[in-house]
Formats: sequence, structure tokens, C-alpha cells
Amino acid sequence: MTEEILMVKIQNTLAEGKDLYNATRGNWVIDKRRFKNIRYVVGIQNGEVVSVYEPKEWSIIESGEDGGRKFFDGIELQDSALFNKFQKAAPKMLEKFGNGQAIGYISLPEI
Repeated sequence: MTEEILMVKIQNTLAEGKDLYNATRGNWVIDKRRFKNIRYVVGIQNGEVVSVYEPKEWSIIESGEDGGRKFFDGIELQDSALFNKFQKAAPKMLEKFGNGQAIGYISLPEI
């Protein structure tokens, strides 16, 4: 299976006062068929890529209203060539979001 990028819209969580890392890392409902293929997580605010992380470990919330949602601990890649590449690919990335969806997926070869 192809490595993928999980793209998450974070403007609402940033408005709640979270920093870029905590806004991007979760808690997300992630398709379990794609979960193991996620190589990078990209935070998108108002149509622009504002954060990129490489997840190192994923956790699942076990109970409560967020039960089953996933979040990661990862490495920040904001100062990398990859971050710049993802910023340039933002229009293509935005096409992958469903109508009103907070998350989307795109394969690395598509970037």
C-alpha cells in the first residue's frame, strides 16, 4: 500500500487556543484501513499548510466522548524541504477533502 499524508483542518482548534502541534496531533477519527500507511500529518489553516509532523507513535482514546479517536506523538518538520514541498502542493491537497470534512488523505506520489 502507498504511504499517505493525513491532512487535518486545524483552524477551529487553533481558535480554541491550542498550539500548532497539539492542534495537528489529534484527536482524529482515522480510517482504520489507512491508519498504518500514514507517513506524515499536515495541519491546514484557512487553505494553507501551516504544520507538518512525522508521527512516531499513535495512541487511541479508549473511552469517553472521544473514544476511538487517534492522536500521535511526532517530530516537527516545519524547517524542512518537505514542509516547503507540501506548502506548494496545498491546492492539490485541498481537493482531497470531502465536503465539510475535517480530514483528508493524499498519497505521497501525488505530491
